[in-house]
Amino acid sequence: MRAYRLHIGITVAFALSLSAQAADAAVTVGLIEPTNAIIEGSTIPVHATASSPEDIYYVEAELEGLTIELTPTEGGHFQGAFDLGELEGELAYGPHVVTVHAYNTFGEVASAQGTVHRYAAPTLGWNALAHDTLTEGWRFAAKCVPTPPYTCQSLQATFRSAEGQVTLSANNPQPVPGHLYLKEEQAWYGYQIPSGRAYTLTIEASDGVGPTITKTIGPIYVERSPRLTAVQRAPGTILDFDAARILFRDQYQRLGIFERATQQVTWVATIPQGELPISEVYGALTPSGSVHQSTTGHILAWVNGARRNITSAARLDAVNGDTIVWTANSDDWAVATSLSAGTSRTLWRIDGSRSPFQADITPSGGIYFGTYEDASIVGPSRLRLGDHEGNLQRPITDGTNVAGRWWDGMTSSSYLYTADGEEVFLGDSITGTSAGLLVHAGHAAFLKSDGAVNQVWLRTPDGEQHQISDFTASSQFDQVKLRVGHDGISDTGEVLFLNGGKRYLGRAGGAPESIGSSLGHGRWLDGSWYVTIGNTILQVSSTQGAVARLSAPGNAEFAPEEGLGGEREVLSTSFAVDEVLDEPVWARDLHEPDALPPSADVTTCGTVASAAAGCSASGPAGSAGNAAALAAAAAGLVLARRRRLRS
Repeated sequence: MRAYRLHIGITVAFALSLSAQAADAAVTVGLIEPTNAIIEGSTIPVHATASSPEDIYYVEAELEGLTIELTPTEGGHFQGAFDLGELEGELAYGPHVVTVHAYNTFGEVASAQGTVHRYAAPTLGWNALAHDTLTEGWRFAAKCVPTPPYTCQSLQATFRSAEGQVTLSANNPQPVPGHLYLKEEQAWYGYQIPSGRAYTLTIEASDGVGPTITKTIGPIYVERSPRLTAVQRAPGTILDFDAARILFRDQYQRLGIFERATQQVTWVATIPQGELPISEVYGALTPSGSVHQSTTGHILAWVNGARRNITSAARLDAVNGDTIVWTANSDDWAVATSLSAGTSRTLWRIDGSRSPFQADITPSGGIYFGTYEDASIVGPSRLRLGDHEGNLQRPITDGTNVAGRWWDGMTSSSYLYTADGEEVFLGDSITGTSAGLLVHAGHAAFLKSDGAVNQVWLRTPDGEQHQISDFTASSQFDQVKLRVGHDGISDTGEVLFLNGGKRYLGRAGGAPESIGSSLGHGRWLDGSWYVTIGNTILQVSSTQGAVARLSAPGNAEFAPEEGLGGEREVLSTSFAVDEVLDEPVWARDLHEPDALPPSADVTTCGTVASAAAGCSASGPAGSAGNAAALAAAAAGLVLARRRRLRS
């Protein structure tokens, strides 16, 4: 009996000893990668650690039925990689589990798991392009469409302007599970995105798996005045337009001419990166094509289907029809060029002069110019008009009358010279540039100080003068390069002007009408008022009735599985991840400022993005015959001289 008990005790002790050894031999395994990782490429790296008091003799990883052995490296680390090409079928989109098993010499095993995702980012869609103008009836909309089985978790769009920002967010419930949609709503105060501003748009979306998708584009304009109706949109920022064509610059920095009837595009130039920002490019349509100022200082033309380099290191100053005027960057040499003939002639040259040169061209090609070196406007056949104190600013002509302003450092004195040989004193204003004059069809509009601020006045062809504005803040005319002095008067004497961030139409005997914000540029063309903002031409409706409305692309109510309006939908996949703004939205506008630098016309006042406009092929209205009559009559005009103050 004692021997039996001894045998049983030895057996139990041996068993307890084996249990203790097994406990000491427990395997520990850890997974370094992948852990909630997104698959990139055709392989999936695996990195694990394994340890045990006994030797680790084998570590493997398994994914969807595919098993690989991990190779030991140093310090208990094991590595390997799945080749997705060895899977029996294509790995489906979604999460997949990677399992790692580690075995020791006792045959014991421990496991760890990690998740990998075959992932595709969600697709974003929205209905506004850079340089678009959201107009009356066009609400902004965006969507986030995930790659199943993932779901969109957040979607928001932020519109930022110099005046503030507005953020739109997708709110539940959503019509399609997993998808997110947002649409600008209309509240008691109007649409959510305030009108009359230029914005940058940032859209952000996330599905909770991949990184947040962020797209930033701009500028995008919002102008929802009921007096403005979108009638045509170009493939880029509008630089100029006439009845048949639009000169524009697209997001790839190409200049094109858009045929309004056929919507065909002729590409005329690619703008290189130069010393000037892309936003400083301006130009005009001509009868044979177009002409523009490049960022490199070159003046380039498209003439009857051929590109032509007019000159370099120069500034394009004036365009009308086939004739252009340009100056050397030093402003001491001015030249007139005929685009069709390809000939040039010097208008003025004083080497070393620091005076700005500023000119205007009649429809027949006659040129009037002014400099600080001379007290008089110089016209065709060296005709001289006026002789007054101060620095002569840009003269303006409509082919019938000529107007000029002399700045003495305190005020600008404006004078009109008629075809009958009469000099008419228009008045003084507290502004120092040519931006204070408009002439068209025998009418002249001018700024005149009431002692505190500048008001708008109109002189009709019969010689009567009328005060048009009566505001407590100064008004200014809606001026842009190559169109200074011409766009703001209609054939019947309506005057377009700006005050307090708004655009007004004024007429003799009536109160000014607000037609919208000061965004863009307004002009009279072929019997109607228009405003160009970004890539959009808007027509001003008359007080008698609205013009025919263009159906705004992208403004349709879209069903959950439909697009945002066909060609107007923008998808996130069409942009590079690091795409930046086309240009700073709040950097500048193209209104000629109230104060010029000493050497050039520049347009850097204001805080609104540019909505560029140039000079139409038709140019300022007027009669070519009247220019000759003016020259003959003015030749005998005797003007009283006043001593001119020199700067």
